[in-house]
Amino acid sequence: MLDQMRKRLEAQGSFEDAVATVLNDVIALHGAEYGDVQLAAGDCLLIVAQHGFAPRFLHAFRHVKMSTGCACGRALLRGKPVVVRNVETDPGFAPYRSTAREAGFQSVQSTPLCTREGRLLGIVSTHFANIHEPTPIEMSTLVSYAQLAADYLHSLLGGTTLAARAEAMSGALYARL
Repeated sequence: MLDQMRKRLEAQGSFEDAVATVLNDVIALHGAEYGDVQLAAGDCLLIVAQHGFAPRFLHAFRHVKMSTGCACGRALLRGKPVVVRNVETDPGFAPYRSTAREAGFQSVQSTPLCTREGRLLGIVSTHFANIHEPTPIEMSTLVSYAQLAADYLHSLLGGTTLAARAEAMSGALYARL
């Protein structure tokens, strides 16, 4: 499966299409109902691609800092995947429970997109309508794919900085809302 995901990703010639492919493949890998990709811009993460969310959720998580207790903030801080099996019982997720309820998800996982050299590009997250925990093989595949994806995305940046690309993609996403 990882090889098929890599081939789909490497068939994309633009940064934006590659980000969309990452999101679609990770949602399919996990069988998730929702998902998003956030890119790093300074000390924040900006949502640049999403599937299934209403504008209210997207505005609530438009800018995420490391200090937040949501899954993507924790993954950013720790530099490794974070799985919140049940948002209703996870203490760190308490400030975001009503947003999760309104958005329709009960579980979430967030995984850093880090290059082989350790450069953080962003976070890919999947959200589940029911209480769920991805299997160890799904998470192992995701971690491997996240590194491949980060390396490929980095190669597509060309002369553009990641922050500039994140700002442009986020602006375009929110302009469509």
